[in-house]
Amino acid sequence: MSIYKDAEELREKLKKEQGEKLKVALFGQPGAGKSSLINKLIGGNAVTVGVSTDKTIEAEVVEWEDLLLVDLPGYGTTRFPENKYFDEFKIESFDIYLCVFSGKFHGADTRFFKELRSKGKVCLFVRNYHDTIWEDGKEIEELEQDIKLDVEKQVESKENVIFTSCRSNHGIKELSESIYTNIDAANKVKWARAAKAYSIEFLEEKKKSCETYVYTASGAAAVNGINPIPGVDIGIDVSILLGLFTSIRNSYGLTDEKLKSKEALIPTLAPMVNNIIKYGSKEGIIYLLKTFAGREIVKSVSKYIPFVGQAIAASIGYGITCSAGMSYLDDCHKAAKLILDNELSK
Repeated sequence: MSIYKDAEELREKLKKEQGEKLKVALFGQPGAGKSSLINKLIGGNAVTVGVSTDKTIEAEVVEWEDLLLVDLPGYGTTRFPENKYFDEFKIESFDIYLCVFSGKFHGADTRFFKELRSKGKVCLFVRNYHDTIWEDGKEIEELEQDIKLDVEKQVESKENVIFTSCRSNHGIKELSESIYTNIDAANKVKWARAAKAYSIEFLEEKKKSCETYVYTASGAAAVNGINPIPGVDIGIDVSILLGLFTSIRNSYGLTDEKLKSKEALIPTLAPMVNNIIKYGSKEGIIYLLKTFAGREIVKSVSKYIPFVGQAIAASIGYGITCSAGMSYLDDCHKAAKLILDNELSK
């Protein structure tokens, strides 16, 4: 076994993972709320949201951790004709497609969906603004069924329709889980890591996904020994760990503002909040590494081989970095779970 060979393979693996993103395309008529949906799915405010009309005149691209979400402009318009649309926006490169609408289903969306279907692509239908669906004398279930039948008639196939509201969060959990269900295993890891969790079950999937990143990034930090750790006879690339810790916080949506606001409501959060903020800096990471370097680290090398290789997994540096990374992940996960439990109990 060679640590140099393992290190080269690990660097290539980390570079590949960071470069390949899950690509999600959203299409539909102006004003359907595509930008608002993107913000709900990632749990942030990455897109400027229009009040009455869709501000998108060209493809608006949102990069968030492992995700690339694209709000596409109208299909088959004078500016973006149908015969050039697929090539201009590299449509076939996306992993999944969301057809978002808020009123009657439009002919342009039908034609675009049929093109996607002919190419074997997966498309989910999302009826947004669920809170505005109303008609005198009809129950909501009947109105939802009418919408489903209209979509079926337009696209000439029976399709599931997910009803969402960005105002009330209605259906956002179901939409996120449907995206997760309809992508391949590699992309499931990316979606779980980057999308906002609306359920405890999804939060557990997020932790599993983050664990795989901890294994890889910790191994890369251990073999790229740039920074000598004071009092420890090893060098570790702290910048890789800093990126890892930042990514974990982003995955759980744990901004300083959110942590502080929730800490006042949930007293048991305090220890985790202190650790998350304290160890999220370069100085904090070095302190954490020194803490774990002073402990006897017992691990099973075999469990790490698929992620980092036997030589790296067996090294002291990897044991220290991985233990530090898992400790930080554990604090973030516990804090996120307390916050989600609090939100779900309301």
